[in-house]
Amino acid sequence: MTDFRKWFFALVALAVLVGITADTAAAQAFQCTANAGVPARVRGEGRTELVGDLILNCQGVVPSALTANIQIFLSTNITSRITNTTTGATEALLTLGDPSPLAAAPVTQVLGSNVFQGVKAGDNSLLWTNIPIIAPPGTTQIIRITNVRANASQAFSQGQTFIPQQITMFVTVTSSTAIPINNPTQVVGAVLKGLDFALRNCKDDGGGSSTYSQCSSSNSDLYGDATNTGAALQGLLKFTEGFDAAFKIRITPGQNGAPLGTFNANSESGYVNGSALVGVAPVTGASQVLGDVIGVANSGTRLIARFAGIPAGVKMFVTAVADPAGTATHPNATSSTVKAVLVSVTDPTGTGGSASFPVGPTGKAACGSGSDMGAKGIVEVPLFGGAGAATWEITASSGSAVETAAFGVAVAYSASPSSNIPALTLGVPGTVGGNFAPVSSDDKMSATSPIPRFADLPISTSLLEVNPCVTNLLFPFVSARGGFDTGMAISNTTLDNSKNLPGGTNKQPYNSSAQNGACTLYYFGDKEDGTSLAKPIQTSGVINAGKQLVYTLFGGGAGIDATPGFQGYIIATCNFQLAHGFAFISDLGAQKLALGYLALVLNRDNASARSGRLEALDN
Repeated sequence: MTDFRKWFFALVALAVLVGITADTAAAQAFQCTANAGVPARVRGEGRTELVGDLILNCQGVVPSALTANIQIFLSTNITSRITNTTTGATEALLTLGDPSPLAAAPVTQVLGSNVFQGVKAGDNSLLWTNIPIIAPPGTTQIIRITNVRANASQAFSQGQTFIPQQITMFVTVTSSTAIPINNPTQVVGAVLKGLDFALRNCKDDGGGSSTYSQCSSSNSDLYGDATNTGAALQGLLKFTEGFDAAFKIRITPGQNGAPLGTFNANSESGYVNGSALVGVAPVTGASQVLGDVIGVANSGTRLIARFAGIPAGVKMFVTAVADPAGTATHPNATSSTVKAVLVSVTDPTGTGGSASFPVGPTGKAACGSGSDMGAKGIVEVPLFGGAGAATWEITASSGSAVETAAFGVAVAYSASPSSNIPALTLGVPGTVGGNFAPVSSDDKMSATSPIPRFADLPISTSLLEVNPCVTNLLFPFVSARGGFDTGMAISNTTLDNSKNLPGGTNKQPYNSSAQNGACTLYYFGDKEDGTSLAKPIQTSGVINAGKQLVYTLFGGGAGIDATPGFQGYIIATCNFQLAHGFAFISDLGAQKLALGYLALVLNRDNASARSGRLEALDN
């Protein structure tokens, strides 16, 4: 029994020792913990949004020659630039030990040594192969994955409905030795709406859609001379960030060569190190130095205004810059910290060209009293078939405040109703839509597509209507019964411009354009026997400028049929801007009773007159 007790205690001690040894070995087994930190806020309209870095903190003992394949999967398509079309290598990088040229003891960055390019493994996957895993006991191996771009619009928009989402990244590590990963799925992007757009009036206190008359010119001097300096802007194109830092510049000062992990939310570029990331990358159609390609955006954020349905005979102009510094322009229009410049030459998607000013001969314009918006130049928007676009690039922004960039817009034409210039919109207004640019349908990794690029999700609004020259006249009482008759006269007074008269030399008394048109007469009432008129709607012949339509109800005349026995009221719609009417009611021969009056102009104001709508005076 005594011997058994001695062996029992020896066995217990051995078991405890084995357990401690096993626990120690387990503690030293190589494993990694994934961490993405605070997710980057990305624009839901964007197709090449930089997501947050993913870091693997790895500890434990590894064999001396262990290598691993590391692969990531996004919850949306990856859109990092492809730098080698043969291998599929991209600008997305995996780094070991966070090498930085600015560190106190710098670790040289060498592609293929401690910096590795991710290779496309699928539309939403990147792969790094044969990555050396080195982690001496008691130290941590830091593995960083950076410069991963995501198609945020794929996760964000369903048609024109914006649904905030998250972008997640899943990481795997495979090797000859199992390497477990704690928390392998990380949120690397919070997808938010990035842009609002509105057309505002020059006071910035209401909508900017306007109605124009075919009879009245708009900025006619500017229409004939794009360098004219006396034009009037008619509205504001306002682009507003959906969140701060949605407007980004191409690359910030000091960003090239900054330490890894220095995330710059105000830049379209990612991690850039032109001097250290050496190597030549065969890109389709060109040969580029890798350090000048990896992480570098083609441009800053661009804003595009696309015009459509602009009537023939109309020219559109926009201000060339959004730069409030030193100006007295609208404080609510352009934020004091944002600047944007018209891009010199782009295609209709906003791709190409450069943000440079001046871009050619420019005029100047003001947007309301006391405004100097447009003082730095306005530029004509090329239109083809009534469509065209203007693109501006952000050159300065704060990155810490929600900002607005506003640009003035001017409509110019020289009225010629007889030539149908400008053309009538006929109930289909010209429109303008605001969008981030460049607009692209490319939602996958590419070697040639621009960075940044955005989904085509325009915010469109009505811009202008051109309506015919119309005046509506009301003759409130007319009679051709009981021995009475009514004489009717309608004058076309669009000749109120003395240059149209013999010997006339100026535009006095009124600057009106001569217009010719017919009047349509609407009869509301009945005949003496209570029956309706056979022709309750009649149309006159053309009444030339400076001439009159004259007839009587009882006898007709001037192409208008007689309507004996009619009594009621008449509305005349005349296809010229300045019509005036007179009615004279009397017994036959005006021997006992006579009354004359002026017809009422139904239009409340000039805007209503241009639209041709019937609106009773209410004041």
